[in-house]
Amino acid sequence: MNNKKEKSILVMVTYGLIICFVMLFTITGCGHKEEDDNNKNDEVIINSNNKSAVIYFSATGTTKKIAQKIAEKLGSDIIEIIPKEKYKSEDLNYNSDCRANREQNDSNSRPEIENTFDINEYDTIFLGYPIWWGTIPKIILTLLDNYDFSNKTIIPFCTSGSTGISGSVNDLRNYNSNLVIKDGKRFSSSDSDETIVNFINENIKITNNSSERVDSVKAIIDDQEFMINLENNETVKSLINMLPQELNMNELNGNEKYVYLDNKLPTSPYNPKRINAGDVMLYGNNCLVIFYKSFDTSYSYTKIGHIDNLPDLGSGTISVKINKNL
Repeated sequence: MNNKKEKSILVMVTYGLIICFVMLFTITGCGHKEEDDNNKNDEVIINSNNKSAVIYFSATGTTKKIAQKIAEKLGSDIIEIIPKEKYKSEDLNYNSDCRANREQNDSNSRPEIENTFDINEYDTIFLGYPIWWGTIPKIILTLLDNYDFSNKTIIPFCTSGSTGISGSVNDLRNYNSNLVIKDGKRFSSSDSDETIVNFINENIKITNNSSERVDSVKAIIDDQEFMINLENNETVKSLINMLPQELNMNELNGNEKYVYLDNKLPTSPYNPKRINAGDVMLYGNNCLVIFYKSFDTSYSYTKIGHIDNLPDLGSGTISVKINKNL
């Protein structure tokens, strides 16, 4: 009787140990899976030989925190823009005649930068700043005045309680239309690491896809073949991503053909003062124009390129096919 009881107890204990072991294994397995999934969401996907850097200005530390997270996830160098005259709390009291207000209201204001750095080795710049008066702090213009950002891709990011980034990006593009500046993103101090990683991956992917410059595209105008020699700007890169295009372009003013595109393009308008026959321009953000006569103008355009030896295109509608060179 006692032997049977002892055997029964032994079986029950053994069974219980097996159940505990299985549960422990299951819980541990789930824990690893959840950890792996979190790591996957936090992964930066870089498929590029480009060397990146994060350059930022931060007066209160909010932009600095985002910049540090971007640099950490990206594994890049990080450079702080340090003003020669540090900003105190009273300098940022926007309800008074504070220093920041005076600088933002002065178109010629360029606060001095104390530190110097070398950006020659970088291909991609993540440029961070707070939004002041709906746009960039003037010290960012000091940066653009003193360093050569040509042949680099600038990816802006800003911190702001509510104001978006688009106004500051447009101001950057208008300040120097020769620079390649992406649309960027506004961050708040509460944004998650996942949001930052998605921002990096999205822009690295765009940079990789557009890293190979296209210098010219083929245009067939009423069955006659021409080459459009292209500018190197964001408008052209966006237009290339829309190719091929088959367009019917209307006549205007006896000197141009125009068509409204389905998609809006980024712009960097300027007044060329004179249009030359063969110029290909964007008027507004979606009106593509081919000029076939030269004349003086007071209008502003974003330059797309030029067609050499373009003849008079006549007074009627023309058919135009634009495609990448093969």
